[in-house]
Amino acid sequence: MKLVEKGLDLKGRNALFFYFSVTIAVVSMVWVIMLSIRIMMLSRTDPSVPGYYVTIAMVCIAVSLVSLHHFYRVFTDRKAYFKQIEISDGLVNFLEVTREGRREWQEKLRKFESISLRHYAYRGRDSWYIAIVHSDKTKSFPIFSPVEADREAPEDAKRQLLARMGSQFSQFGLVTSYEKKSENEEQS
Repeated sequence: MKLVEKGLDLKGRNALFFYFSVTIAVVSMVWVIMLSIRIMMLSRTDPSVPGYYVTIAMVCIAVSLVSLHHFYRVFTDRKAYFKQIEISDGLVNFLEVTREGRREWQEKLRKFESISLRHYAYRGRDSWYIAIVHSDKTKSFPIFSPVEADREAPEDAKRQLLARMGSQFSQFGLVTSYEKKSENEEQS
């Protein structure tokens, strides 16, 4: 089993929409900076320009520069991100590359505790995933996450999927566990 995640792995229409949106955002921020500088220059030669225009122009320049810097950082972080998990021959090989560096480890599958189905809330919606769990939480990782249509799957279907995935790893002594939704989650 091989799981690969890339930070910016966009193709086709998604890539076109993403890069078009990025271009519009960056051009808009640069345009605001240029207009603000023009207003500041105009205020020196034209006394009819109110003084608060200069203050507004400086705020617009500062906000635009901070936004451009933040946008650049997020973009470079996502572009540099790469994660690969390979499970074969009873070994888990983990590789994660970020802008901060590279993290790599190898662990025998027998050292993991269980395969677990876990529920969580994301942006106000219930969801779930199946993970291989290790006593060292930094070595636990998801092996299955449902697509949008499967997030509302019935509990029976989730249990069957967990059992199928658990049977793939049963020879390594991994326990299969199902984490029930909490009472609060079930009532809402």
